[in-house]
Amino acid sequence: MNERTLGNYKIFEREGLVGLRSTLLSQFEELFHVFSTRVLTTSELKKELGELDLSFNNPNFCVHFETFAKAFGFEPSRCVFSHQVHGKNVVVVSSKDIGSPYWERKLREVDGLVTNQKDLFLVTTYADCMAIVAYDPVRKVVGVAHSGWRGTLLEIGKELVLKMNEEFGVDPVDLFVTIGPSIGPESFEVGPEVAEEFFLRFGREVVSEKNGKTYVDLWKAVLRTLEGVGVNRVEVSGIDTFKHTELLYSYRKEGTKKRFACVVGII
Repeated sequence: MNERTLGNYKIFEREGLVGLRSTLLSQFEELFHVFSTRVLTTSELKKELGELDLSFNNPNFCVHFETFAKAFGFEPSRCVFSHQVHGKNVVVVSSKDIGSPYWERKLREVDGLVTNQKDLFLVTTYADCMAIVAYDPVRKVVGVAHSGWRGTLLEIGKELVLKMNEEFGVDPVDLFVTIGPSIGPESFEVGPEVAEEFFLRFGREVVSEKNGKTYVDLWKAVLRTLEGVGVNRVEVSGIDTFKHTELLYSYRKEGTKKRFACVVGII
């Protein structure tokens, strides 16, 4: 598979696996970041794994994750995993937060991770929710937040930026932020109560109606949140997981427990 572009992201292949990278963040050589996909391109891997599933519900998680890590060039024993609960808790992590075994999630009820340590990789997982990845190239600080619709209403993107500012003096104007593949504005259908919550929080611009159905634009809601704390360099992937299940998992469309992952770190 030749490298190609989907939305604002690059699709590329390594050792029979297909990954995604942000165009905006790819300019920083010291920043490692990759999104996994479900796609395997060799018959051997398809026979062994079926498709790449980085959910902790996968009984063969270790085999899948280590295959992913080997292909894209990071060390599993240097990973810290989130324990996502759709909240707004963001924590600073270091090597002491690596589990033993490595996949143990020592941090409980955490949807956002921040670090300034080199060779430490932050891992979050998704199937429609958004990854908000923020990088400060001045102070060499990286953070990632898992933002579903509940986390978006709680403005976890704001909490991520504030944590980076409080702990490391990050100035929001120095941040480069990408909003990862997630359910898009034409796919996230909601009921009246959720629509009202988004309307009250973010305004009419994030709620739309079509053919008698109501939709919420989570991407625009996060943009509003980030703009509100002074972040002005933001990229939206433009990749709707609901529309691209050939690449990525969608809980809303498939009802699946499988997940793709975002891995970020400073190298």
